[in-house]
Amino acid sequence: MSDAAPFAALAGAEFMVLTTYKRSGDAMPTTVWFAQVDDRLYVTTQSHAGKAKRIRATPAVTVAPSDRVGAVSGPAAPGQARILGPEEADAAEASLRAKYGEQYVALTSRIPEGSVRIFIEVTP
Repeated sequence: MSDAAPFAALAGAEFMVLTTYKRSGDAMPTTVWFAQVDDRLYVTTQSHAGKAKRIRATPAVTVAPSDRVGAVSGPAAPGQARILGPEEADAAEASLRAKYGEQYVALTSRIPEGSVRIFIEVTP
């Protein structure tokens, strides 16, 4: 994998495994939808989700293409994740909506009332 295309293995993938890390160092893989814009990956989740908590504590992650149940189908790449502020969310949401269309609308409409949806950005 070259520096020019750090997430090249994700090309054409519908899902990826986002691996975050506990403070103990234990890996926690999670299958997620994602959208790629240039060298940035975007993911959405609920603010209280475990992956969001782990990213706040330890921003180092790995990403790898997968199927919907998390069977990895290509090499993992390292990245740095951060929770986007509300003022940064529009580009992330637009990229996910463009990739997944009505599926994205259906998924995000099911987030429980009182939950806050956030966006995560992963960079090389």
